[in-house]
Order: sequence, then C-alpha cells, then structure tokens
Amino acid sequence: MLQGLLLVATCFLSSASVTALKDFSGGKKYEVVYPRRVHPLREREVKEPDQQEKFETELKYEMTVNGKIAVLYLKKSKNIRAPGYTETHYNSFGKEVTASPQIMDDCYYQGHIINANFSEASISTCRGLRGYFSQGEERYFIKPLSPTNWDEQEHALFMHDPEAKKTDATCGADDLLWAHGAPPATSLKLNDRKVQEQKKYVEYYLVLDNGEFNKYNRDPEEIRNRVFEMVNYINMVYKKLDTHVVLVGMEVWNEEDKIEISPNASFTLNNFWKWRESVLLRRRHHDIAQLITARGFSGTTVGLAFMSSMCTPYSVGVIQDHSDNALSVAGTMAHEMGHNFGMFHDYYLCQCPEKICVMEEALSIDTPTDFSSCSRVSFAQFSEGKLSDCLFNAPLPADVLSTPLCGNQLVEAEEDCDCGTSEECTNICCNAETCTVKAGSMCASGECCEGCQIKKGGTVCRPAKDECDLPEMCDGQSALCPDDRFQVNGFPCQNGKGYCLMGLCPTLQAQCSELWGPGAEVADMSCYSKNTNGLRYGYCRKVGDTHVPCKANDVMCGKLFCQGGSDNLHQKGSVITFLTCKAFHSEDKSQEIGMVANGTKCGDKKVCIEAECVDIEKAYKSTNCSSRCEGHAVCDHELQCQCKEGWAPPLCRDSSVVFCSFPLDLPSLGTGQHLLLPVLWILVTLTGGESLSLRGPQSPLPTAVCGASCNSGSQLRTQGLSGQTSAFFLKHKWGNKEDR
Repeated sequence: MLQGLLLVATCFLSSASVTALKDFSGGKKYEVVYPRRVHPLREREVKEPDQQEKFETELKYEMTVNGKIAVLYLKKSKNIRAPGYTETHYNSFGKEVTASPQIMDDCYYQGHIINANFSEASISTCRGLRGYFSQGEERYFIKPLSPTNWDEQEHALFMHDPEAKKTDATCGADDLLWAHGAPPATSLKLNDRKVQEQKKYVEYYLVLDNGEFNKYNRDPEEIRNRVFEMVNYINMVYKKLDTHVVLVGMEVWNEEDKIEISPNASFTLNNFWKWRESVLLRRRHHDIAQLITARGFSGTTVGLAFMSSMCTPYSVGVIQDHSDNALSVAGTMAHEMGHNFGMFHDYYLCQCPEKICVMEEALSIDTPTDFSSCSRVSFAQFSEGKLSDCLFNAPLPADVLSTPLCGNQLVEAEEDCDCGTSEECTNICCNAETCTVKAGSMCASGECCEGCQIKKGGTVCRPAKDECDLPEMCDGQSALCPDDRFQVNGFPCQNGKGYCLMGLCPTLQAQCSELWGPGAEVADMSCYSKNTNGLRYGYCRKVGDTHVPCKANDVMCGKLFCQGGSDNLHQKGSVITFLTCKAFHSEDKSQEIGMVANGTKCGDKKVCIEAECVDIEKAYKSTNCSSRCEGHAVCDHELQCQCKEGWAPPLCRDSSVVFCSFPLDLPSLGTGQHLLLPVLWILVTLTGGESLSLRGPQSPLPTAVCGASCNSGSQLRTQGLSGQTSAFFLKHKWGNKEDR
C-alpha cells in the first residue's frame, strides 16, 4: 500500500453500544405525533388528482413537537441519484443483470423547520415520514409506528438525549498518521479559494452483500428505500462542503457473495478493493464504492476505509449494517467517506458547530450532520491536491440513461448544459429554460471551454503537478478536459531516488518525514538488516500474530527505519531506538504504519511490492512502453499512450487544432447560399483558419468555425445557416508549426 495514501481508517463499536442503538430504534421512549399535511395553494394551480405527480416538489407538514406547533418544510432532494443510475443483480446462472429502473417513488426530501434557527431535515416520505430533523440544539428522529402507516397517521418521534452520546462507541482511526507527526492546525491558510468554492461531485456506488439481501426480506423495494434514505442523509451532510454525493449505481449480491467476507475487516476490505478494481470499475465509472454487509466484524469494528484514497483505485470502504436505524448506519458511511477524503478524527483543538461532528472519534447514536474546523481544513487540502480531479467532474451525459430533467444542475442526455433554474443560473453561455447553449456558443462549461467557445486542441487544460504527473490537453472537439493521467509506473523521480507509482514518488526519505516529522532522515542501511530477525521491530509481513522475517534481498521492504525527527506521533504504539536506528510499532493489528510503502525503490530498477524487492518490469510491465506509442506521445500509468504537452490528441502528430471566431458581415443569403461555399472555403483559407460569421435576415448571428485536425486532407462541414450555428470545419495538415 502507498504510505500516507493507503492508511486504513477503522471504526469500532462496542457490543454494549450496539444494544443501545437497537434500543434507540425499537425500545426507547418516544412521543406519538400525527403529522398533518399542509397543502400550499399559492403560486400553484390546483390539479385534478390524476394530474398530480405522486410526490410533489415541495411539502409542508405540521406537528406538535414538545408541546409547540412546528411546521416542517421539505423540498425534493436533487442529485442524490444520478439520472443514469443503474442496479445490478444476478440471475440463477450467476450472470449479472444490469438495468436502469424507472423509480416512481422519488420521495426523498431535505428541508428545515420554518422560523427555527439552525434547523435542517433529511426525510423520506415513501411510506410515512421517516428520517431526521433538528430545531436549535434539539435533534429528532421520526418514523411510522406501523409499516403500513402513511404520512398523516401516528408516528414515533424520538428526541435525542444529550447524555446518549456518552457510550462505548469508538473509532480506532486515531491510530492513523498525521502529516508531519501532528494534526493540521485549524488556522492553516488554504491556497486556492477558487477550488474551495467550486462545486464538487462524488459519484458514489454501493454494493450490498448476500446477508443484506436476506436481512431485508429479499425485497428490492425495501432495500432500495433504505439505501436512498441513507444517501439522502449523506448528500445533506456533504452539501456543507459544496459537494454533491450522487448515487450512480447499486449492486446486490442476491445469489451469493462475490468476494470472501470475513470477520477480519481488513481482509474483507482488501478483497473488496481487488474486486472493485478488476470487475466493478470496468463496468461502471464511479469515484468511490462502499460495501455494506450484514455480517459482523471481529471485536468492535463497524467500518474500514483506505485513508486519503478518493479518486484512486483504493477509494473503497466496508461498512457493517450495525443498526436498524438507517441514518445511524449512514453516519458511519459518511464518516468512512471522510477518511477517504483524508479527514482524521476530531480532537480537542477542533471546533465543531454542533455537539458532535461527522469525524468524532466516538460513533454516537446522535447522528452528526456537520464537519469540524479540522475536517474542513483536511477536505480543502485534499481538494487542492493532485488526487482530487475526479471531484470536479459531474456525472457525464454518456452515463445518463433516463429522461433528462432540465434544471437539476446535472448535464444529462440531450442536454448541452444545465445551470439550474432561471433564478439559479449564472452561466452566460447556457439557456436555463432549454438546457442548450445559447446561439453563437459552442459550449457552456468545462476546462476546455472559454468564452463559450472550445479551446484549440493541444491547449493544456490540466498542467502536470510534478514529475510523476502528465499534462492533459484539450482535443479541440470537447469542452471537457480528459481524465487525469500519470507518468508510467516505474518512471524515475526525485533525482533517481524513487520511481513513480500512480502519480506519486514513494521514497524512504518522504516516508520518514511523514512519520517522524521535520528533521527526520533515513537511517543507515545497516539498520535494515534487522528486518531479518522476524520480530515486531524487524520483519517483512505478518501472518496472524507471527512476524515473518525478510529474506536478505527484501530487507529494504520491511520495517521502516529512520533517525531524527519527533517522537510524539499522536497515535497508539511504541517507539524503539537502537544506535541510530528508530522504528515504530502500531498497537492496531489491522494497520501497517511504520512499514516501507509499496513502490519504494529498493535497488537499481527494483521496487518494493508486498514486502518483496522485485524488478520494475515484473512489478509494472512498463519497460519500453513509450517506444510503442506513435507520434509525440508517452505511456501513462495504465500503459496507454498520452500526448506530450502541446500536441493534440488523439494522434499527437499536430501541435494544434485551431478553433476561433470573429464576426464578418456578409450580404443576406438567399436560397442559393450553397453556391457561396467555394467562396467561403477561399475566405477561410486566406484568413489563415479564422472563422466567418454570416449575418442574414433569418439568422441573427450564425457563426462559421474552422479548425485543423490531426489528419491530412480537407473537409467542409455545414450545419445550416438559418437560425442555427453554421460550422465550417476545415481539416488541414499544419505540420509542426502553429498557424494563426
């Protein structure tokens, strides 16, 4: 695993607190309330019953809470489920069946209590009211008293007991590594305000094991309602970080589990990661996947995730379904996702706007809904880092299979853009009413869109962040920047001290600095001979409680030995020092803090892989990969050819694809306008590839666009001149010189 990237975050819950959580959902005292639907008539035409949609966009419910009338205002949730959402199950032959179900029960809402300070709500109205709302410092959970109850019948209203959070529920991620040996200060200055304010999307995929399928009566609708209730809560929480958590798919292992699910949470996490990488990612694009299991993990563990792994192949988590209360489990899911974002546990210097926050060490029945100052700093740092690019891509139109909904801020099939409602839209290129680009525009958003026009091919849209990264270029056809790509694994970095792996340069020095803080250095090579001892301060791998010694050739791939730095690591474990050698041993058996990371250089053209020192070719199979690329291209981390900076994809043989436009008034064109095409061809050629605008009585400002592509030869393409954009695409071999 990559040191610092793949630290494991583990959440624990004691058996006593599990009982408390069950009592909360079943046996705790509650108040009986009768929510009354308030039917708003303002600004709305009253429709006949058969004309009304099943679940309205806005709802109001009135109920008595603590002896006072409270009005709950709810608005249908946006973006909790991608329009291209899919569900996968398996037939009796074990073959996967994937479909985009037409889900009629779009009954998930967010809102607040009217005229109440600091109020919010996450409610499902599928079968009665079920969910959470707050009013000031008071928190409530509501659910129907009977499964057959509907919204205006009797409900149980549970009020949170402030003392209830003092349980034995804990999260073991306090053993995780803080950068430079200490938690980040809450006063850190963040570098890129633009990045922080930019809207982010998490394309979320959930997998439910066979135990979950059986636990919920093998009923797809019951499972779906519970999952959507969870995602509605998670979406509400992460909106406070300007982040939309969008469920792109769900898979249910209805026949049998596709991996071995063990009481050992770490073992299960690794199995799920491997299955996701080899199977799920090839079927469906997503940013993070979580496995929800009905099986209990050993000891007190209820959740496990790789640290700071969002947008990487390791962006996974496993969650035990530890409560009948869906929002309690959703709190654990949001917590584990926080670890994927690089968030650590809150500690005494962190400022929390509520009594508890999402990254509280103790898992409480008081489901948190906000993030502490520390979590916000960690999230901002991750968002500004090189691993965060996937967050700035909304679900792609190609992923959208269902009927598009204009105004939901997701670009779907048949839409050019979607900037929200007319009141919300601030995009000058997008028509909010039709979700199409305005006349004269070629695009409305994207890294390769500027001034409503597509940038020329070969323009860098995402520069290389360092020597293990690759720049991405616009292709001249799309407004979107291609996915982030890294240098081929095994590319030398840090002046030969390391080799690139998944965009990082893991070195012994970097790992010592990360573990022990400033001033730490790599210990003398003689220290690493201790790894042949097979003791907890010198070994290569663990099998159960046994420390397996390193072979002589693998000593640089076992325990990490450093010197200098701080001894205060803010984590549970012990330090041993002998001569100039210093090592750390974690008390958490599920973690490998203090071990040399995968990909670390252990010799000339050799790297550590799973505690073995192996040849780079054996590890990455990337030798001479770039020599097989045509044109001006190099191999990337997935052994695919990627254009060098300044060379236009896909063939990487031309330095530019010019797209430009300027107005040129011409006489009105009549029915014989096609006769002007040869003249226009000459004009385009003479203007050196500039664009022409044709202005006629039926065409306010159509434009003509010309450009160069990677292929030789020429071609002229038109889209009509009356009321539409007229595009003239001139293909010409420009060679190595950019012609403007």
